[in-house]
Parts: sequence; structure tokens; C-alpha cells
Amino acid sequence: MTKSSNRAAGRRGGFTLIELLVVIAIIAVLIALLLPAVQAAREAARRAQCVNNLKQLGLAMANYESANGCYPAAFMIQRHPTATWEQAYSCFGQLLPFYEQGPLFNAFNTSLAYRTDANMTVCGSSVSTLWCPSDTATAGVNYVEPANSKHTKPMTFTFTSYAGNYGQWAGLYTGSPSASTPSDMAASLQQHNGPIVSIGIVPYAQAGRNNVRISSVTDGTSNTFAFGEHAHGLLKQGKPFNSWMWWISGNYGDTAFTTFYPLNPQKKTLDYDTVTEGGAFINSASSFHSGGANFAMCDGSVRFIKDTVSTWTLGGSPAVPAGTTLTATGYTVVDPTLYKPGVYQALSSINGGEVISADSF
Repeated sequence: MTKSSNRAAGRRGGFTLIELLVVIAIIAVLIALLLPAVQAAREAARRAQCVNNLKQLGLAMANYESANGCYPAAFMIQRHPTATWEQAYSCFGQLLPFYEQGPLFNAFNTSLAYRTDANMTVCGSSVSTLWCPSDTATAGVNYVEPANSKHTKPMTFTFTSYAGNYGQWAGLYTGSPSASTPSDMAASLQQHNGPIVSIGIVPYAQAGRNNVRISSVTDGTSNTFAFGEHAHGLLKQGKPFNSWMWWISGNYGDTAFTTFYPLNPQKKTLDYDTVTEGGAFINSASSFHSGGANFAMCDGSVRFIKDTVSTWTLGGSPAVPAGTTLTATGYTVVDPTLYKPGVYQALSSINGGEVISADSF
């Protein structure tokens, strides 16, 4: 064989630059086609885990009601060793033994408010059941509050992606938690119409009680929200927003939501409400799932509620229902002809008497 024929054989065994570019282009096209499918599969898995978390919380609430004759409370105020009053622990803190967190509950000193030295370990603990996998700003993230009059050392708090339903209105009380009185809390309680509501004072070494039980849900347990998604990552990160949505805190906006605001207001062109303590973005239900959010119903089932669910018409800025005015202590209906709750509001009340068809949400 001649030298020229050897060179020709060598050339036939390789690839030209154009051939390599074509192969690379085909691979890039395949990756571009497959990537959305992979991402969709991952999101489906995250959404399934979120549904499972809410099912656990719904079952925990049912077992709590069976054991205590009432649902857990959304917000309480409690005596503090160095202050007049302080926020008490959340519905998730009360439910700990019912979603396999008994040791954590046993470590919590319920005779003291949560922001005390005695409860530092529990407040800084991470509870994966309270995280939606799509809400990446909750898992492994925490907020460190500097030492102050309530605790002598810096105190760590972790977040939650879920919240209990306290109905159509936040039921704000007059003043700050440290200045609240029994009369303030009683007035607040009258504004609630959800299953997880405010109950008032928790003295030392005395457990608080809600006045709502399963028999109170006359609208039907399958038609009433118990818990909803409450995405921490949709808030602007950093102060003051990292001081919201602590899983152990019973403060409004931390572990309770209201349907006074629409679902996912962060994804709509709405102004941030600075009138109330928490505002629309903190007090509303929200999620990272496309098109809506998951909700646990009082019967333990989980429903995906779409962003397009019927809700009342919003009017003006901030984003409040048409026909109402909003102040720091509550809202007033100024035009009943415009103030018309929708299906979303009906699903949050326990005894509104609304007729809701199965295909309306």
C-alpha cells in the first residue's frame, strides 16, 4: 500500500468540523427539548411533597380536635417574665405532637412565651413538614434576632411555607402585642370566621383553647380551608421581611392567612399594603406553584385552588375589597352593594351559609 493510500484511509476514519458542529447542534436541540420536561417532572415531585405535607397537617388538626374538643388557635398573647404581654406559640407549635414532633413539643416550655431563653432550642429547630420544596427560602434558612429585653442571647428562628386559615379578615387588635389586653383580643375574636382563630390570653402554665370545633363548621368540612400555602420566598428577602413567617410564632402573618386579600397578590399588579401591621403580601395565601396554591380542607383532603377562583372585586390602593375602607384597627363596609365575597372568601368561612358548587374551585 502506498503512502497516499494510507493518508486517504486515515482521513476516512475521522470527522470533519462541519460534522462535529452538526452533532453538537443536534445534542443542544435535544437538551432544549428535554429540559422543560425534566423541570416539569421535578416541580410535579415538589408539588406532590407539598400536598403530602398539607395532608399531614390536616390529619394532625383532626386528631388535635378529637383529643382537645377544639381546633388549635391562630394567635394568643401570653405573660412574659420581663414584659407585660407577648405573642404565644403558633398553631403549628400546638400541633407538634400530632405530626410526629412529640419530642420537640416536650422540649417547649408552654408556660412561657416563645421568645424567651428557655425556648431557644425549639424556636431554632427546623421542621421539614412545614416546608414546601418549591419555597426554597425556607429550608435551611433562618433569622437571628439580637439579644434584647425578651432573651439574653441572640435567638434563631426558622420559617414555614404554610399557615392556618382565620377567615376573611385579619381581625387586627388595637396596639402592639406587648400592649394588648383581654378586651382587645375579644374584639379581635369577633371578626374571625375561620377554623383557626384568636383566643385571647394564655396565663402561665395554662394551655389556650379555641372556641371552634368540628361541629362549628356548618358550611361543610370539605368546603372549608384549614391550612394554605404561605410562601416565604415570595417576600423580599432581608429585613424587615425575614422577621415574618417564623413557624413558632402565633403572630398574624407568621402562621395564619386571611382571604381578605386575593390569592397570590405578589404575582398580581397590586400595591403593598402598609396600613396594617403585616399587609397584603404577608397576610395572604401564596405559593410558587404555577397557577394557584394548595390548601388543606377541614376534612383532611387537599385541593389546588387556582388563581382564577372567584374573589371579591378589589378597589383602590391598597388592595382591599371594593366598598370598604381600611385602617390600622379594622375595615369598614361603606358600600354594601359593592362588598360581595366570592368563592375564595366562602371557602375560608366556617358558617357563612354559602352554596358552593364542586366545579367553582
